[in-house]
Amino acid sequence: MAEIQESSVLFSLKQLMSLEKQRVSEEEEAARRRALAEQEGRRALERRALAEQEARLRAEEERTRREEERAREEAARLEGIRAAAVEKARIEAEQRARIEALERQQEHERRLAALADDAQKRRLKRLIAGGSALVVAALAATLGVYFGKIKPEAEQTLAEQTAARAAHEQRLAALESDLAASERQISELTLAYQTVRSKAEKAELERKLLEAKRGRDALQGKVARPPAPQPPRKTECVCREGDPMCGCLP
Repeated sequence: MAEIQESSVLFSLKQLMSLEKQRVSEEEEAARRRALAEQEGRRALERRALAEQEARLRAEEERTRREEERAREEAARLEGIRAAAVEKARIEAEQRARIEALERQQEHERRLAALADDAQKRRLKRLIAGGSALVVAALAATLGVYFGKIKPEAEQTLAEQTAARAAHEQRLAALESDLAASERQISELTLAYQTVRSKAEKAELERKLLEAKRGRDALQGKVARPPAPQPPRKTECVCREGDPMCGCLP
């Protein structure tokens, strides 16, 4: 009986020891799992903090890049505007120089015409003042020829030259107007070319700019080339040989 009780007690002790070992093992496993979970949590926080820092750095780099790109674009736009303004000023200066040269040429032609008219009048006065009673009849005949044939033809020639000069000036004024419009078109196309970004738009503007410059060069050639002077009309001399009052003798 005592042996049975002793065996029962030993069995109970062994069972209690086994339960204690199991409890201790479970507690250790739980502690290990908690440590692993805490370690994994810390690593996750570190990874998230690192990812957030990298995202902030990338955002800052992107912001800096965009600001630099905007600054470059603004600088390019301002440079394009400046270049277009310089080109416009150059074109206007050249146009003013051409207009001044044309005005000087026209003034020179008017002075030459006035001098020729004055010389003809002075020559007639000298012929009349140097006459005498012995050549009154010859003078009358000469004056008749002069006023009846030479002067009307000279006046007609002068009128034709004046009309031709007026037509030339009118055509030249029209060419100057077309040239100014062409220069303005080139300035506008140059400014637009400096400001656009699309390659297709730039190509189209390059084509239009080339056509505009060709048209301008053609107009400049027409403006710069003066009309061929018309030779003076020769009138048939009807004076008698040796007549000192003849107006067609040198």
